[in-house]
Amino acid sequence: MKLIQTATIFIALTSVVAFSRAERVFGYAIAPQIGRPLVNIVQSTNLLEEGLKKQEREDYVGAIADYTEFLKTNPNHLAAYSNRGFAKAMLDRLPEALKDFDRAISLAPNNADAYNARGNVHAMAGNLSASVRDFNQSIRCDRDFADAYYNRAISRHGLGDRRGARADLTKAARLFQQQQDVGGYEQATEWINKLR
Repeated sequence: MKLIQTATIFIALTSVVAFSRAERVFGYAIAPQIGRPLVNIVQSTNLLEEGLKKQEREDYVGAIADYTEFLKTNPNHLAAYSNRGFAKAMLDRLPEALKDFDRAISLAPNNADAYNARGNVHAMAGNLSASVRDFNQSIRCDRDFADAYYNRAISRHGLGDRRGARADLTKAARLFQQQQDVGGYEQATEWINKLR
């Protein structure tokens, strides 16, 4: 079981911060509003950038503080909630992380990344059934999301569904190969070989 959790956490590390630089910086709510001083927008953007830098250095406490401050003036910013949720998950503050991903999903109900990330947090918390539901929704949003198939395979395996896990891993491996993700492909094929 430990190996499965490690693989799940690895995908959580790679999928949550998979937003483009423009989305991370400018997101959905940072567009200038009438009457909002430009200096506040710049300060706000700097907070988000600082949070990202801290997160990259694994200073999750500092990143959370920056994202929280940023969200005070940008309460509808998808990437800030997702990145803060990720940082909280890395500190094992899973209930708080789930709330951030819930908010991200409420802001963008068709965002495959947000469902995938919340699924990873559910898996980290040991709630594999909930994680499978989130990975299912992630796949509904994006049929070619290799990470979601891979993650669902790991959760299905943990629930004793070897056949479902094998099917998901096969699909994930094929998608990783098409997307030229060598690491993902190798990881998926390694799991396929373990399930034989």
